[in-house]
Amino acid sequence: MDAPKPKRTRSYKELRLQQLRSFAETARLGSLAAAARSLGLAQPTVWEQVHALEREFGVPLVETHGQGCRLTDDGRLLAELSAPLVASIDGLPARFLDARGTSQKTLNVATTPRSLMEDFPDCVLEFENRFPQVRAMLMEDGNKGVWNYVLREEAEIGFTPSFPEPGEDPPLDFEVVYELELFLITPKNHPLARKKVIKPEDLVSFPLVNSAHAFSDHTVAAALKKMGMFDSTTRKLACFFTASIRHYVKLGFGIGLVSRLPDRAPDPELHERSMSRYLGSHKQYAVIRKGCQLSEAALAFKQIVIESCGGKARTPITD
Repeated sequence: MDAPKPKRTRSYKELRLQQLRSFAETARLGSLAAAARSLGLAQPTVWEQVHALEREFGVPLVETHGQGCRLTDDGRLLAELSAPLVASIDGLPARFLDARGTSQKTLNVATTPRSLMEDFPDCVLEFENRFPQVRAMLMEDGNKGVWNYVLREEAEIGFTPSFPEPGEDPPLDFEVVYELELFLITPKNHPLARKKVIKPEDLVSFPLVNSAHAFSDHTVAAALKKMGMFDSTTRKLACFFTASIRHYVKLGFGIGLVSRLPDRAPDPELHERSMSRYLGSHKQYAVIRKGCQLSEAALAFKQIVIESCGGKARTPITD
């Protein structure tokens, strides 16, 4: 009588997709424990799957440190190459259901309060007219909050003026979709409202209600700081959101600088003057996860934003 054949055990080579997924989450979150929580796995399981990849490629991919782990040079290379593969496979079920016409069509979009209030109303109405079968869910947050919505996959696409600073390297792609002008706002009876030409040095005599952190373009904040605009002893406010800046300028607490589309109507209660000639314009970015393939609905929404806000599609910025 033949001896029973030993039960075949699954090797880690057969789990390569899960290995790559565990490695990709570890690379994204910088921690094995965080990757395990994100994937619903035990930390030793994630660690073994990452080790299995290291054995397969024959090089160290991660190295531990006191607060988590970081990628080696080879790990960064593999993360860059594998992220699109993992994102594509993870999105396959939704694309399959979408192709069959049986999916629940919902598009989650994250954006900032100013954009939601001032730029997007026409975009949302136009999207609903063109795609009545898709429910667009608009989620509001600050600049980096928009990034986090996209990173956590709670939003498929985000719109924000915030771009990574030197040294920041989030696993996100940024594409310029339109530009905003920077406007000085004052009460209508303000001395600056009566001047034919206003230059940046003319602002110094008046308290600025903006916070230094209200400017997504850090060169603008640096220029204003050099002018001493944030050092005035008459300043009583450091407002971050556009609505707050406008409100307190109307109350007479000082002058403000806000971004808006140049073809949109100004606030009838304020005097507005473009300062982009001196301080530059502000770019608005569409933000997606690296390697992510946008759904048809997300691509359509982005195109509607470009059309409505007067921008031009540009090459995605990935560096």
